[in-house]
Amino acid sequence: MSKRGIFFVTDERPEITEAFRTLRTNLAFLREKHDGKTLLFTSSIPAEGKSTVASNYAASLAIAGRKTLIIDCDIRRPRAHESFGIKIEKGLECALTHDEPVKDLIMKDVLPNLDLLPTKNMKNNVTELFLRDKMKDIIGSIKDEYDTIILDTPPLAVASDAAILSRDVDGVVVVVGYDQVAERELKFTKEMLDNAGANIYGFIVNGVEKKAMSYGNYGYYTNYYSYYEEYYNDDNGNKKKRKVHKKPKNKLEAFIYRLKEEYTRHLSGDIKRRR
Repeated sequence: MSKRGIFFVTDERPEITEAFRTLRTNLAFLREKHDGKTLLFTSSIPAEGKSTVASNYAASLAIAGRKTLIIDCDIRRPRAHESFGIKIEKGLECALTHDEPVKDLIMKDVLPNLDLLPTKNMKNNVTELFLRDKMKDIIGSIKDEYDTIILDTPPLAVASDAAILSRDVDGVVVVVGYDQVAERELKFTKEMLDNAGANIYGFIVNGVEKKAMSYGNYGYYTNYYSYYEEYYNDDNGNKKKRKVHKKPKNKLEAFIYRLKEEYTRHLSGDIKRRR
């Protein structure tokens, strides 16, 4: 089974790993403010990159020396183990349905400092499993062993599991696929989480197009990374510097230059003019 894009392992896209470090830093401030140790990742609809973002965020914590656990709560379509190229026999579903000790189901050190509680597919009565207090008990039984526990949950358009589980965590992060999700779907997601009393840490826009200052299908969108992209190493390991644009020679060149600048800012947002 191939891995699904842990950029901290492949080290092929340094600009993306740097973006996840920024995410790690920003969430650290929020978690410190709210004494947060448990986080839930969700999205509005399928295929917005929720599991990839959650796994890479977890990897960024593990690399920083934080003992981290990912719990795959997407029992209808479990994907978290695929991020690490792992085959599983059983997981969370056994703890929920057969009271198997959760510590016996955790896969240790899928990466250094990173553990995984996977799950196998179940199609029936999944939401009812989360309506009980069993998940809260599971988190409570292992909470002291980790610096961070991350719940990877289904999209809210598919199931209400994320809203239910949001009551058992300190904060919620919503992954938004760039140009994938409609405004009404985002409003529905926000309403569902608000009704559940969730503490929403924020929204991560994922998969921004290249011209909108992103870096491929798993790009974590920030509005200033284009300014730093060219500082990364070239093929020979030499540090690349940002290009210096030549001063326009006439009014036509100045007009074209300003047009390009405004177009870029319109797509991506400037540090002073965020969309």
